[in-house]
Amino acid sequence: MTWRSRRWLYVACLGLVWATSGCRQDIQEVADDHVRKDMLAHHEKREALPFLENHGQFFDMDGTTHVDRDVVVPLLKRLKELAATPQWAIMRPEKRDSAFAVLIELPKDKKLVDRMADAVQEADDKFSGLILQQWGHEFLMIDLIDQQSYEILKKSNPDIDNQR
Repeated sequence: MTWRSRRWLYVACLGLVWATSGCRQDIQEVADDHVRKDMLAHHEKREALPFLENHGQFFDMDGTTHVDRDVVVPLLKRLKELAATPQWAIMRPEKRDSAFAVLIELPKDKKLVDRMADAVQEADDKFSGLILQQWGHEFLMIDLIDQQSYEILKKSNPDIDNQR
């Protein structure tokens, strides 16, 4: 799967989550089901921080950017300080040193989850693109898109910044 395909796959997933939000179904449960049934059940996972600290790739696919080192790793460390829950890099099947998503298990304490959301927002504010966030009751899934893709999404959905 190419970088562009990956990006649009997550945009489509995010769109699906938003589209179902008007339904009576619990949107956070839909997000958790997606993580359990589509991500964890079908893809290899690795501990996110060691993977990224040992030159694993997430956003930085071609070595021309340092977003993994400058944005993702500090965010994961901050989230780990707030709540020592598991964090997983979900691996691309076709490229063993590359992840296509990062999952963070959420604590049961809603105040901690709110503090985690603040930390993600702070990291997003520092990033020129957008940290895509899929919040469930049990999991937070993140992906990142570049500034150009963010601007395109912003035109089609001006409320895209309100992801939680």
